[in-house]
Amino acid sequence: MRRYLLGLFVVCIGGLASAQGLINPFDLEPSAKAAGYAGAFCALASGVDALIFNPAGLSSGDGIEVSSAYVAHMGGLASVVWLGGTYGPFAAAFANLSAGGIEETPGGPDLAFSQLGAVVGVGLSGRMFGLLLPMDLRFGAAVRYDRAQLADQSGSGLSLSLGLMGTMPLGIAELRFGLALEDLGFGISSGADWREAWTTGLRAGAAFVTPVLVAEMDYADGLRIGAGFMISPMLEVRGGVAMTGAGMQFAMGVGIELGSISIDYALITHPVFSPTHRLGLSASF
Repeated sequence: MRRYLLGLFVVCIGGLASAQGLINPFDLEPSAKAAGYAGAFCALASGVDALIFNPAGLSSGDGIEVSSAYVAHMGGLASVVWLGGTYGPFAAAFANLSAGGIEETPGGPDLAFSQLGAVVGVGLSGRMFGLLLPMDLRFGAAVRYDRAQLADQSGSGLSLSLGLMGTMPLGIAELRFGLALEDLGFGISSGADWREAWTTGLRAGAAFVTPVLVAEMDYADGLRIGAGFMISPMLEVRGGVAMTGAGMQFAMGVGIELGSISIDYALITHPVFSPTHRLGLSASF
C-alpha cells in the first residue's frame, strides 16, 4: 500500500502526469533563476544550476561559486532546500525534499515523507579533444544519488545525467543549443521489497543571447519558452510559459546583481494548486 501511495504522491507534486517512474528532488528544478524562464534553461545553464539542467554548462566555470535556493512548492504542499558549490568545472550539491505527511488510510495517521538528493558533476570543453568545429562545443556528466523515506521504509539509488552544449557567435550576439539526457539508472530500491524506476528525461533547447535580451525555447516534458531583459547591469526581469504535463504554467522572476552576490526570485503559477515560489542566493569568488 505504501508503495502505491508514494507513487501517486510524487506524481502529484511533480505535476508530471505523463511521467513514468519516480520523481526525485531534482525533477522539481530547485533554481530560482531558471524558474523565471519557466525552466527553459538547457542551453543557458551554468554554475550549480548546470547540475539540474545541463551538466555541460559546468565547463564554463573558472572560479568558486556557492549557491542556495528554497522552493515553496504549490503553496506549501512540499518544500525543497538546495545547496551547492562549484570550483572551476567541478560542482556538487544536495537537495532535501520535504512533504510533511501522507495519510496511509483516509483519516488515519500521517506517514512522514522526505527525499534527500546529492549530485556531483564535471564539464569538459571540446578543445580538450582537439575538435575543430565552427562552434564552441562542451560536454558534461553528473552522478545523482537519491534516498527516499516513507515512514519506516526507505530506499536509495544512483543515476547518471549527460549533457552537450554548443555556442555559435553571431556578431555581438550568440546562438546556443543544449541537449541533456537525465536519470539513466535502475531507480530506487529497498532490498527485494520494492523498486521504483527513475523518470528518465530528455531536455533540448536553443537560445539567442545578446547583452540586453536573452530568449530560449526548450523541450522538457513539453514546450517551454522563456526570456530575460536587462533593465540595468544590476537588474534582470524574466518571464516565460511552460506547456507540460502539469498544464499551462506562467512564470515571472527577477535577478539582482550586487557585485559578487546574486539574488533571484521567481513565481510559477499552476492550473490547480497555489503558485510555487523560489528564492535563490549565490556568491562568486
